[in-house]
Amino acid sequence: MTDSRYTVQAKAEVRGAETVLQTKALLTDAIELVKKQKIKKLGFESLHVSHAAFVYLQKELKKVRLVPTKGLAEDLRAVKDPAEMEKMRAAAAITDRAFRHILGFIKPGVKESDLAVELEHRMRVLGASGPSFETIIASGWRGALPHGIASSKKVAQGDMIVFDFGCIYEGYCSDMTRMACVGKPSAEQKKVYDIVKRAQQAGLDKIKAGRPAGEVDLAARGLIAKAGFGRHFGHGLGHGVGVEVHEEPRLGPKIKAPLTRGMAVTCEPGIYLEGKFGVRIEDLVLVTERGCENLYKTSKELAIV
Repeated sequence: MTDSRYTVQAKAEVRGAETVLQTKALLTDAIELVKKQKIKKLGFESLHVSHAAFVYLQKELKKVRLVPTKGLAEDLRAVKDPAEMEKMRAAAAITDRAFRHILGFIKPGVKESDLAVELEHRMRVLGASGPSFETIIASGWRGALPHGIASSKKVAQGDMIVFDFGCIYEGYCSDMTRMACVGKPSAEQKKVYDIVKRAQQAGLDKIKAGRPAGEVDLAARGLIAKAGFGRHFGHGLGHGVGVEVHEEPRLGPKIKAPLTRGMAVTCEPGIYLEGKFGVRIEDLVLVTERGCENLYKTSKELAIV
């Protein structure tokens, strides 16, 4: 069901279903369609239908059984088919090239926001329709903010910089995090970076079809904790990526669900030292029977500029 803005597009893109033109309010038209087709049982997405909409459905569809559902579309999207995988590989290739490009623009005095503009412009030049989320560029003390959206802060000598970004290519997302340091890193910066790099590899080594997501998370989390930085890594190890940059599955310490061949997931451990700096390294991989396919070619050695 669509309105007049997307009629032509819907006819071109929708397969195996009738396209219905919306003439009134979307919910009103949907209810009329349910009545017309004499539907007796109707599922609704429990996480997205508001209470007001649910009450309206109950009122207008008294003879219809309303069944709450959760994750029907999300579970289907979690496993990618070959065509989807190719689009994600292309998005990842654009991301790789954009990061190599931005390294030439890093210098003391440049604003994080200016680097973000250049990075996003470059991804569009390379074929992306836009960024897959608001670009994170966090330098110096702002690197300890896991979601430090690019700000007006100027990069300074000695800063570690977190670049967490991605693009959309033909409807599919990429998501990558790499680090750069302006000048020679300190002993502490090198130590923390090495721990995160080893933890990220430990997580990647555990990714495999059939393995519980929590086991993958704990492989990386355990290494960070053993190194004495456990309390500085608070978020989950990763998440699914596809038509949205955050989707199913999730990689967290308590998640028991197994990974499935064809899932696209991130592996992104981090250590965040408040008031000092932060380190995160992230790859996007496809789950296989024997392990995983890393979609990125960019080196995970610390880039020194």
